[in-house]
Amino acid sequence: MYEKVVLIIARIIITPLFIYSGLGKVLHFSDNVAKTPFGDTLVGQLMIVAAIIIELGGSLCFLTGYRLKAVSIIWIVYVFLTSVLFHQFWLYTGAQQSSQFIAFGKNLSIISGLLYFSLFSPERRQS
Repeated sequence: MYEKVVLIIARIIITPLFIYSGLGKVLHFSDNVAKTPFGDTLVGQLMIVAAIIIELGGSLCFLTGYRLKAVSIIWIVYVFLTSVLFHQFWLYTGAQQSSQFIAFGKNLSIISGLLYFSLFSPERRQS
C-alpha cells in the first residue's frame, strides 16, 4: 500500500513539468518551431507537434496510470534527445557552458526517475 501511494505521489510530482512544457509549445508554437534545428520548416513544425503529443499525451497517461512503462520509455528517449539537441554544454564556455551543463544534468536526473518508473511501475488494469 505504501509503495503504491509513493508511486502515485511521484507521478503527480513529475507530470507538471511535461504539462507546462507542452502547453508552452501550444501557446508559443511558432517560437518553438524556430528554435528547432530545422527552423521554420515542415520538419520543425512536425517536431513540435510530436513534442506536444509526447508531453501532453504522456502526461494524461501518466496521471491516470495508463501505460506507465511505455510512456516512461518514450519520455526517457525524448528527454535524452532534447538534452543532446538543446543543451550542448560542450559547445560553450563560461557562464553559458555552466547553465547548459546544469540543464543537461537536470535532464539526466529526470531520466533517472523515469528509469525507475519504466522498471517498477505497476500497469493499470484495463477493463
